[in-house]
Amino acid sequence: MGRNARYMTLVLAVATVGALATPASAETQKTIGVTVPYFASPFWKAGLYGVETAGKEKGYAVIKGDAKDKAELQIEQIRGFIDKKVAAIIIGAADAVAVAPAVEEAIDKGIPVIALSVPPKSDRLTSFVGADNIGMGRLQGICLGRAIGGKGEVGLFAGPDEIWAKLRVTGFKNTIEADFPDIKIVAEKAGGTKDAGVAVAEWAKAYPGMHGIFTAADTMAVESIKSLDEAKAMDKFKVSTSNLNDEARAALDNGTLTCASLQPAVSMGRDAMREATAAIEGGKVLGRIEAPALLVTREKVASYDFSKIIAPADYQP
Repeated sequence: MGRNARYMTLVLAVATVGALATPASAETQKTIGVTVPYFASPFWKAGLYGVETAGKEKGYAVIKGDAKDKAELQIEQIRGFIDKKVAAIIIGAADAVAVAPAVEEAIDKGIPVIALSVPPKSDRLTSFVGADNIGMGRLQGICLGRAIGGKGEVGLFAGPDEIWAKLRVTGFKNTIEADFPDIKIVAEKAGGTKDAGVAVAEWAKAYPGMHGIFTAADTMAVESIKSLDEAKAMDKFKVSTSNLNDEARAALDNGTLTCASLQPAVSMGRDAMREATAAIEGGKVLGRIEAPALLVTREKVASYDFSKIIAPADYQP
């Protein structure tokens, strides 16, 4: 994987996109199209909250698209934005390669495209707002290394074949190598959420000296913890992750999750909207914004300020 007043008088027109239903007056307003992989994700929900609140402050209407993790649906949404003649598009790509042609179509029409967290494959984007994924991996390395006493064996679940996951792995490995020479990564596997649980169950049996597990994302940590609990091995492992969904937050509260590195999704959404409005209005576009990596541990979770990271509980995209 980003957490407010100065409201202007223009009413925020919001339409959740399945078929891209929009207000009748949308084309006459300052309107920005936003499409992300899936609304159900706490990260994307927080990013959308940041986009909407910043847009409302600046007097922009927002048309939202839930790609439901399907590239073909996101392509349809992008082309719908083009047909609506939106002033700009903010996108978190469901599939960086597959959606690229539609993004290029928008750019050819003169529409600024700002990427949020997961950029489409294009060298013509107006701006990219993303997390410091290497930093997120580095913070996991520091936390997990200290949690297991600076020595021993760890397993690394690398997540999917995506750039954000690869960068987190790089940050983690570099930190272990540089700062914890007595820690060895003895098992490594890539894959999806369910694969994490399977891999960790195998590691718990195969590596009696393993006491730490890195996971690239929160859903993978949750599955890992479930497997360790079922194997009655939770008490010998420390687990770290990045991002913090509800289940991971509960695991952090009860101590089965040691720590989580975070990206300030709300702030990232706000930054993406600022880049979009600057491009529309002829202001200064930074072109690239990298949000700082943050860390929360069990000891700090109760008092942690999540306002830049998580959307309010009553917010619905």
